[in-house]
Formats: sequence, C-alpha cells, structure tokens
Amino acid sequence: MKNIIFPILLLTALASCDKDTEQNAVVIKDCTGSYIRQDSSDYFICNDESVANFENGSEVSVIYKTVESCEESVSWAICLMGHLSEGSIEITEIK
Repeated sequence: MKNIIFPILLLTALASCDKDTEQNAVVIKDCTGSYIRQDSSDYFICNDESVANFENGSEVSVIYKTVESCEESVSWAICLMGHLSEGSIEITEIK
C-alpha cells in the first residue's frame, strides 16, 4: 500500500507546481501607468519598460508573475485619473 501512495503524492505535488504559461492580453496605457487586460480585468505592470515598444491597444502574448506591490514608483507624473486593477504584475516575457 505504501508503494502506491508515494508515487501518487509525488505526481500530485509535481502537477500542482506553478507553471509559466503564455497568455493572450491587450496592452493598456494611460497617465496612471501600463496594464495588461485579460478577460475584462486589468493588471498593473510594475516593470512597464517591458511594454515600452507596444502601443496602447496592442494584442500580445505574455508571461507574468503576480507581485504584492511594485518595488519602486513607476511614474513620477501627476495624474488625476484613477484606474482600477486586479493587482500588480511583473512581466517575464512578452511578444
């Protein structure tokens, strides 16, 4: 019985590991910063230099990780606009 349980636990542990998967998104840029939009949800991009070469509205394939907050202030500009987001991300790959 123990010989069966260990392989099952090992397979379960490996299957539950975080996997970076490429996802389709749209780049959104405004005076509050840069975002990616997926399924009507916007995510604030901490490393917005990763989307510097993409225009607002560009469709992209992206891999990212969720972060608690951005390490440093991304923009020093004053903006009176608000932009709701589902959280902050760091892009690891974009095309």
